[in-house]
Amino acid sequence: MMTDYVQTSSMASTAATDSFTGMMTDNYIQTSETTPKTFTAVAPTVTPAFFTETTMSNSTTPTIPTPPPTTGAVNCCMTTLHSTLAEPSPSSLQSMCPNGWEEYQGRCYYFVNEDLTWPQAQSNCALLESMLVSVHSIQEYGFLQQLTNSNGNQEAWLGGFYLQDQWLWLDGSWFYNNSWGVQNIDSSNPCLLLNPYAAWINSQCNIEGYPSICVKNSNVQNRMMCPQGWSLFQGRCYYYNSAPLTWPEADTNCAGLEASLVSVHSPEEYYFLYQHSEYSSAWLGGFYLENEWVWLDGSWFYQGFFGEESSDNTNQCLATYSSDGWGSYGCNDMYRLPSFCVKDALLHTGQTEQ
Repeated sequence: MMTDYVQTSSMASTAATDSFTGMMTDNYIQTSETTPKTFTAVAPTVTPAFFTETTMSNSTTPTIPTPPPTTGAVNCCMTTLHSTLAEPSPSSLQSMCPNGWEEYQGRCYYFVNEDLTWPQAQSNCALLESMLVSVHSIQEYGFLQQLTNSNGNQEAWLGGFYLQDQWLWLDGSWFYNNSWGVQNIDSSNPCLLLNPYAAWINSQCNIEGYPSICVKNSNVQNRMMCPQGWSLFQGRCYYYNSAPLTWPEADTNCAGLEASLVSVHSPEEYYFLYQHSEYSSAWLGGFYLENEWVWLDGSWFYQGFFGEESSDNTNQCLATYSSDGWGSYGCNDMYRLPSFCVKDALLHTGQTEQ
C-alpha cells in the first residue's frame, strides 16, 4: 500500500508566493507593499483558517521504462461514475467557508465588488488569506461566470498572468490555451480577466480597475479523511492497486471501489502519483477519443506533459511513464499495469483523531 502522505492545502505554490512579495515582471507588474496604500481588504470580518502542507521528500533519479511499441487501435470501454459522497447538509455547507464566501468543490470563493488593478486585487486577496483564482476546469469557469453575473458585473480579474513567453496560474497548475475569447497581444496585456458570457480575455494590469475573485481552501480541509489503505492528497483520496490489469479492467476495478481512474490536474499531483508507483508505469484516467486526449472526469487535458506518446495515437490509454510526464499505452491485453483510483475525501465530523 501507499506510504502515509498528507497534503492539506494547494493554495500557495512557491512561484505564487514569491511572485507577490515582489511582483513578477520588470515592465508591467510593479512591486506592491505588504499593506496596500490605496485600499483596504474588501471582505467580511472573519477569522482565517490556516493550513499546513507537507512536501514529498527528494528521491533518487527514477529508472525510465522502455517505451511501449505501437499497437493497433483499440476501442476502450469507460465506466460512467457518479459522486459517492452524500450531499452535505446546509449547516455543513455554511461551515465550510467564512461568511460571505461561496463554496464550490471544496474551495471557498469571494467576489470583490470593487474596482482594483490586478496587482491590487492580488494583494487584497493575500490580506484575506487567499489568492486570485486559478481556473482548473470548464465547470469551475462556469461557476465563476455565474458568481460574476449574480454580482451584476461584466468582468473580473483571475489569477492568470503572462511571464517569460508563457501563460501561468498563480497556484502553479497547468494553463490551458483552449479557453480564449479574445486574446490581445500577450506582452502588453499580461493579466487575465473573466468574461461572464464567453471565454477569458487578457488585459493590461495597471491601467483599469475591475472586480476580482479570491479563492482559498475550505475550513474543512484539515478534517478530511480517507479509507484505510488510501492516501490523502489535496482533498482527494488515492489508492494504488499493484495488480496488473488492462485499462478497462482497471477502470472497472476503480468503479467497484466507488472511485475512478485518476485524472491529473497539476504537475504536483503527477509527481505524487509517480513517486507512489515506485517510479514505474501505472494506469491513469486519460484516453484518446475522436482525435483528442480527454480525462474521465471531464477536466481539461494538458497536452504538453507527455514523456512519451505514440506518433499515430494508436496507443490510446494513459499511464505514468517517467519523471518527464505520462505516456500512451495500448489499452487491452498487451499491457497489464498497476493503476491509481481516486475519489473525494470524506469529511470527518466527529472529534479530531490523534
